[in-house]
Amino acid sequence: MEILVGIICGLALSLFFGFGPAFFGLIQNSINYGFRKGVAFEVGVNSSDILIVSLMLTLLKNVEMTSIVRNPYVAVIGGSAVIALGVMSLLRKPARREGTKLVFDKVPRGRELAVQGFALNLFNPTVWLYWISLVTFLSAEMGLTAGERWAFFISLLLTELGVGILKCRLASLLQKVMSDSLMRLISRGVGAVLIGVGVFLIVSMIVYRSHPELQKPESSEGAAQLIQRFHNTITHDSNARRGDTLYLK
Repeated sequence: MEILVGIICGLALSLFFGFGPAFFGLIQNSINYGFRKGVAFEVGVNSSDILIVSLMLTLLKNVEMTSIVRNPYVAVIGGSAVIALGVMSLLRKPARREGTKLVFDKVPRGRELAVQGFALNLFNPTVWLYWISLVTFLSAEMGLTAGERWAFFISLLLTELGVGILKCRLASLLQKVMSDSLMRLISRGVGAVLIGVGVFLIVSMIVYRSHPELQKPESSEGAAQLIQRFHNTITHDSNARRGDTLYLK
């Protein structure tokens, strides 16, 4: 049951909540360097999610992480890392076409893109808040056992990885139909977005620290509510079918 809920929630969360800095980096690398390079970046992003969730379920399960992640110093470090990746994107030399092929002065290795995706996701404080909210919700509201929580998150994360690989494939197909100028525009646009997100992370965390009453609810709260809705629906349907079976017997 938890595996099915995890798969459904992984699909839903990827569609409704999967548009952060990592998404823009994924699209950029897939368009610029192709499907395999995009997958390498996605594997790095997904690996950091696995690390965060594993820490939340084991070593940090009794630690109040929210106040730590909301610390302005953490926000400055995370926001600065996102800004640095945005600057790198802006400074990266654009591709040029030779016939039907794109040629780059330097193509990053897959492991380099994996490390970049891992760092971009890991140093984003909102990603930590997102997973902290979901893990806390599962522990407090849904009453799952330790084994059920692991089954849920493993299926959720694997589903998100699959959706991410599909995004890589779709983005890489755009490479064949885009003009050089449009690809350069997208690359610079992604860099500008990353810089903007980094600045926003720093400013928003500092504002929250000074005026917590101004802070809006986290998007992760909506994600938690979505998970609860799916879980309740599937559990209700399962119980109803079980009841019908018992009645027929």
